Amino acid sequence: MQRIEIVDDMDGEPIDPDDFNRVEFEVKLPGRRSARYRLDLRSANVARFEAGIAEYVQMAARVPTIDGPTGGSTRAKSRQRNQAIRLWAQENGYEVSTRGRLSAELIDAFDAAAS
Repeated sequence: MQRIEIVDDMDGEPIDPDDFNRVEFEVKLPGRRSARYRLDLRSANVARFEAGIAEYVQMAARVPTIDGPTGGSTRAKSRQRNQAIRLWAQENGYEVSTRGRLSAELIDAFDAAAS
């Protein structure tokens, strides 16, 4: 029988299956594409991670997710994102059609408002 051992990404120590935590987060810096990250951590290191980002989380505005927890196809996500952009645009005084391509300026304004 093959045994798989999971190690903590912060300190390299083995993780007891009862203490396994997966932390996922996304970062989008100005001028760069967003990137998703994943860490496998023991509870003690989850606390270290939370302490390390606490200052930023406290100051940040929470951004609603566009897709559900199960994800979905890229096309479906794109359609949902476009719908969210159109709704946001209408609520913020932009003229936008119900169909067709969204302008780059409108998408940039939506992204800027969400950051």
